[in-house]
Amino acid sequence: MVQVRFDEELQQGLQEALIRILPAGWRMALRSEDRASDSRVDAYLDLTSPRGERIQACVEFKSRAEPAEVVRLVPWLQQCGSAILVAPELGPRAREILNRASISWLEPDGDCRVALGSLFIERLTRDRHRRPQGAPETRYVADLFSGGPLRVVRWLLIEPHRSWTLKDMAGRTGLTLGFVSRVFKTLARDAYMDRARGDNRVRDRDALLDAWASAPRPKEGVSERVATVPSTENLLQSIRDSSTPSPYAITAEAAADRIAPFARYSRVEMYSGDVAGWDRSLALTPVPRGGNLVLIQPTDAGVFDGAFERDGLRLVSRPQLYVDLVRRGGAAAEAAVFMRERGELWPQ
Repeated sequence: MVQVRFDEELQQGLQEALIRILPAGWRMALRSEDRASDSRVDAYLDLTSPRGERIQACVEFKSRAEPAEVVRLVPWLQQCGSAILVAPELGPRAREILNRASISWLEPDGDCRVALGSLFIERLTRDRHRRPQGAPETRYVADLFSGGPLRVVRWLLIEPHRSWTLKDMAGRTGLTLGFVSRVFKTLARDAYMDRARGDNRVRDRDALLDAWASAPRPKEGVSERVATVPSTENLLQSIRDSSTPSPYAITAEAAADRIAPFARYSRVEMYSGDVAGWDRSLALTPVPRGGNLVLIQPTDAGVFDGAFERDGLRLVSRPQLYVDLVRRGGAAAEAAVFMRERGELWPQ
């Protein structure tokens, strides 16, 4: 009875929302499906345009619509032809899944994206990162793309074909088993991971990578330097020959050029926590801007996870490189697309 009552509340909310948002001249009727029937449809929405176009859509009511549940619903909703999912709150990942599947969705007191026949209505608020209503805070992590959770995400994308146990991931990241379990649960909730005992796998590596690239970038210390060398190749050779013991990893265009050459570049960017050491080793001159070497002091030591050697130089992992390129925009973002299209993100 509780679920029936909740569906009735959502149905009333859908009707009131449509009254507010439908363009002038459109008519609607909402028909509840008899629960004694064999149909899985909660209701049918009938729309009539000012020109007489008739549109019918199946309506699915959900008290909670976590991404993993939405993924399971998508095949059935697509079989309906036109469908709309109605829930009190839909997070960014659930919206992304529905948009990709061309399924309409609506929050009675919030946002919506309704694309049915010739009708298209989209209303989006600025707050796109709300916690799903009723989700327990202690079970999930708040942000997958910073701190410890990002170390897990990064390793999943570095080795997207493998199966992970909690112990495996804890060993790679240095995190506790309990914390890794929370990250895995969050990834499964958001439909980025399939979970089974001792067998946790990335479900949608492309969506996970894109979500990371679109997340806020960390606040890192950036120091621009000038090295008195004729070209970036000479600068890279100086880095190869350097005896500086501190770890480093080259990123951005200089790294992409070692994997999938795309365009000429004029500076080298690399992560390192020892700016003073590189200043001494390469006789660098600090400048406020316009340097040919950019030293990035990472707030997350995970940027070095999965780093590998190419042409005698240490490069960041391919997923980290892709994210860095996308966030820089312009020609760097184009280089990221080129690298992805060439199949260099996850070489077999």
